[in-house]
Amino acid sequence: MDLTYQLVRSKKRKKTLSLTVKPGGMVVIQAPYPVPQADIEGFFQRKLPWIRQKLSMLALQVPREIPRSEALAAGDKASFLGVSYPVIINGVDLNGGNLSFDGSCFILSPNTAASGKESLRSWYKQEASSFLPDRVSTYEGIMGGKCRSVRISTARSRWGSCSADNRLAFSWRLMMAPPPVIDYVVIHELAHIREKNHSPHFWALVGKICPDYRNQRRWLRIAGAGLFF
Repeated sequence: MDLTYQLVRSKKRKKTLSLTVKPGGMVVIQAPYPVPQADIEGFFQRKLPWIRQKLSMLALQVPREIPRSEALAAGDKASFLGVSYPVIINGVDLNGGNLSFDGSCFILSPNTAASGKESLRSWYKQEASSFLPDRVSTYEGIMGGKCRSVRISTARSRWGSCSADNRLAFSWRLMMAPPPVIDYVVIHELAHIREKNHSPHFWALVGKICPDYRNQRRWLRIAGAGLFF
């Protein structure tokens, strides 16, 4: 799996470079302004083994389960891209909607708190409709396959599927999982365009693009049940 990073240059830094992996899986490098890009690239490449190990550890962290009733209350938490965010109840107009996300919390309208989960499901589906096709497009370019369509499903038994005529479907529940897990599912289904089975050749194809796919499969086995509500 190709890894990228966000570069933040700082005037306060003198010589040192630093690298952090955020809870959602984003890699951030902080560097002084004078440091050449080639030096930053070299630093990133040297850190790749540590980065992959850190991402694998993050993928194994189980998100907090959303309460079982249909209601959501202030203080509840919901996961988005592997990060758990608090739910707050706010009487401010949400642009005609029942729920919004500001990057730090989910904001729920008071008159829909009793059915807050339905609003949350709708929000996840909307996010999935753009995020997942974009990830498919990214990995199509890497893997060389081309699907006929991408559909967002409500499946509870399958994270993704590839039909005989190469139509892909993905559960909207993937939006609660960490990005490395989502990418693994996308890569898995795209690999089925070339291999309609789970043969050693299929897994070799998946492993070529996603070397740590076993960690992502393990995350789904351990934490996947927490993504159903």
